Amino acid sequence: MIIKPLPILFSSGSMEFYIYPVLLKEESELTLIDCGYPNELYKLEEAFASIGEDMSNLKNVLITHHDHDHMGGLKELVTKYPKVKVYASEAQVPYLKGQKKSLRLEQLERIHAPKDFLDMVRSVEYIEEVTPISDHQMLPIGEGVTVLQTDGHMPGHLSFYVGENHTLITGDALVCEDGELKIADPAFVLDGEQEIESLKKLLHYQIDTMVCYHGGVYQSENLSEEIARVAEMGYSVEKSACS
Repeated sequence: MIIKPLPILFSSGSMEFYIYPVLLKEESELTLIDCGYPNELYKLEEAFASIGEDMSNLKNVLITHHDHDHMGGLKELVTKYPKVKVYASEAQVPYLKGQKKSLRLEQLERIHAPKDFLDMVRSVEYIEEVTPISDHQMLPIGEGVTVLQTDGHMPGHLSFYVGENHTLITGDALVCEDGELKIADPAFVLDGEQEIESLKKLLHYQIDTMVCYHGGVYQSENLSEEIARVAEMGYSVEKSACS
């Protein structure tokens, strides 16, 4: 299995940072994990082209959760590439389909977030077809990709474990920030206690590499120990190799 993080630059005013959707390639089959912000499909297409891939060959999209930076570009993607099949947890499906109001939007409205932030979240368009996938389900991609439900950041949040590569694609369950492995900003974690329990669940897997949606690739010789420490301490560990 070839695992390719796709660095996508997000820029708004003075704020700039990268997000990292992930492309999984097994022979000619392409699977994308998360798809970025609204109205920025062209950035994904450019990222595909930069590694010699054509987005028209994309078969599957796995969505970790319905935050605007993870599924904001989904409607544009499936409209342009209608053969793509979209997967998400059963808990997340109603949000991707617009049958339930975005949990993030509810939170932001409750705290009276800045208008431009609210407008971006409100701009997300929804899709009609989503296939639900379940915790511990093995997806038939390569030698198998294991679905891990890592609730906390949101109910039904998913991470994905590629066993043949000993690699975890974390979504927002973990982030790499300034060279440190951390839980995502607690302001955006909807259930902190559940987040900790989800991290403990990861200790059952041999993980040599992580790809964090915020922060990119994180590698360490003692990842299990570091995950355990993050779970125990809350929000920081010592610096390691993050790029």
